[in-house]
Amino acid sequence: MTVVSFSLFSFPTLSARLWALGQMGLAPRRIAAIPDIAFFKLMGTGAGAGFSTWPNFGVYTLLAQWPSVEVARARLAEARVLQGYRRRTDRTATLYLEATSTRGSWAGHSFAPGAEAAAQRLPLVALTRASIRPSKLPRFWARVPAISRTAEAETARHFMIGTGEIPWLHQVTVSLWDSADAMERFSRDSPTHGEAVRAAYRDGWFSEYCFTRFNLLAVDGQWPGLGASDTASAVPQPPLETLRDSADAARTDDALSSGDAHLHAGKPQPDRTRPGGARGQAT
Repeated sequence: MTVVSFSLFSFPTLSARLWALGQMGLAPRRIAAIPDIAFFKLMGTGAGAGFSTWPNFGVYTLLAQWPSVEVARARLAEARVLQGYRRRTDRTATLYLEATSTRGSWAGHSFAPGAEAAAQRLPLVALTRASIRPSKLPRFWARVPAISRTAEAETARHFMIGTGEIPWLHQVTVSLWDSADAMERFSRDSPTHGEAVRAAYRDGWFSEYCFTRFNLLAVDGQWPGLGASDTASAVPQPPLETLRDSADAARTDDALSSGDAHLHAGKPQPDRTRPGGARGQAT
């Protein structure tokens, strides 16, 4: 089962924030070298709830795709580059997600659910990512404050953050809802977000768009809106040694399956855990 992790890091001091800002240029190469990682994005956030033209230099996020929850947890815990992040944070959390439906793509990557994917359950996590055409930036950002206020007033929404790879041009929203109907009403029918979506499609605001719904498999750490009462489907974290053993076993099984496929095919095949056989993609 392919799993997406979404990690949040809060940096409380000026020195930690300067370090984190520098890592936006330095860390991607090291993150790409983490075993088993596929698609990933290291991102900044906006002020407030993340929906602001002014950056929040105290919060950064990492989204990544992995072969399983066990592998994701083990690799995130073991990666020295991410240990450096955790040493400097005062708060961090990671959501582990399984895609249930998706439309569009993110830098050419699709979070298509696997054949064995479970049905949607609650709470659901929604991810929206848009690459905004430069000529449409004023019209897009003029609507964002009202959309943010409407979303923050939704009682069925427990968590929301705006993040992205490039300020202003790329906007990613991750939110957690305990009602699919409420999320759909906000997305399609609200006078703020619903009207903005219709205008975006009608007038071609986006050069690329991705909307994905996920089941929440687990949550590690602490973050506002991600408490036990908000994330009823979260599962306890096994000891790290168990995670390491599970991750190593998963890699061994994958290697054996891949090798068997190679023998039957009679020629090398791409590594299934990395699109196109690449180590990790952050384009």
